Amino acid sequence: MICFLENTFQLKLHKNDKDEYAIIVTDEGIYSEADLEKQPSTYVKFILNEYDELTIDWFVENVNRFTVKSLQVHQMVLINDEDECSIQFVIERWQSRMFKIEWKPSLHIEFGLYYEVCDDCD
Repeated sequence: MICFLENTFQLKLHKNDKDEYAIIVTDEGIYSEADLEKQPSTYVKFILNEYDELTIDWFVENVNRFTVKSLQVHQMVLINDEDECSIQFVIERWQSRMFKIEWKPSLHIEFGLYYEVCDDCD
């Protein structure tokens, strides 16, 4: 998943002292936390480790408004088109559910159903 993020968003992710990769999502895009010069006031921070465990924190005006601790991720799905840019994290033990971090058209987090869509379906 780390390689997928690096290749898709042309990022160089850096391990922190806990051997985790911290990624910051703002209205403008997605960044490696280590490469940000100035921390934005409203952002979503998600952390992945090499075991595909996910932590999500949503900060609004530098106040933590939402936290998800240590979810095992089954699959990561990217949506990158004209109307929407987001990453969906399908939960390992509940594969019909996902967390979605969206930054286009606006920054927000969703928790909901995950539907697989095949190319051959009508």
